[in-house]
Amino acid sequence: MSQRKPIPKSVKKELRAEVGFGCPVKGCGNPYLEYHHFDPPVNIRAHNEPQGMIALCAQHHKKADGGAYTTEQLHEFKKDKANASLVKGNLDWLRKDLLAVVGGNFYYETPKVITIDGIDLVSLIRDEEGYLRLNINMLSLESEERIIIEDNSWENVGSPLDLRSPPQGKELEVNYHNGDYLYLRFIELKSFEQAQKRYNSDIFKEIKFPITAVEVNMTIAGTKIELTPTTSQLGGIQMTGCLSSHCGGGVVIQNSGIYWKQNPVWKRKTLVEETEYPNVIKVNFGKR
Repeated sequence: MSQRKPIPKSVKKELRAEVGFGCPVKGCGNPYLEYHHFDPPVNIRAHNEPQGMIALCAQHHKKADGGAYTTEQLHEFKKDKANASLVKGNLDWLRKDLLAVVGGNFYYETPKVITIDGIDLVSLIRDEEGYLRLNINMLSLESEERIIIEDNSWENVGSPLDLRSPPQGKELEVNYHNGDYLYLRFIELKSFEQAQKRYNSDIFKEIKFPITAVEVNMTIAGTKIELTPTTSQLGGIQMTGCLSSHCGGGVVIQNSGIYWKQNPVWKRKTLVEETEYPNVIKVNFGKR
């Protein structure tokens, strides 16, 4: 049985640019994207041909899989350059300087927000057009699927109790049954006074406004790693109210001694099933 190869990064990049880096469905613009094969569908022929694919957010991808849009409508989404320009305009907040607000501490222009044992859990990297692209690789003590996002592309999510990713992409929240938790919220801060009021601190005097703040809360269940809105609990250490600027990393933990078990290879292999079609496989993300 032949298998459709993984989507090349060059194809993902082309599809993201085509829709203005956000979901092209009217009123959406969510920048966290998946890739829908529709002309032809993969149950007709497995392929990674960009002319027959479109970038959509997870919600509208699911609707497209359910037949909510015709092939003609999806081609119109691909051709609607005015909508793509509108989406890009709505995402201008992703081009401002970055202030990461993590566990009550502040990290200015520090793109690697959280790194543990050499793994970047949360990072925001600028592309060639200056847009911040979100990367997430969530850790867990459970041998289960956990969220992975690469340059705003959904690669994995697992079986969360709850997942929220509203239009415009300014919030992302995922909660798993064992207590693993991640919450991100993007906020545009137009002035020092606005930042001072929101965070009850005058630590931002040397920062140039306007900026984009990303607030990150995270819990890795079963460990003493917890980042709340007010404090960072890292083992036996608590930190709050600190500002770091232009660092190699924000929250950095090395040699934790913890054996991380998320996204096991053996489990991913069990997610692949044959289908009635000779050249198509089915991947059941989150199946247990």
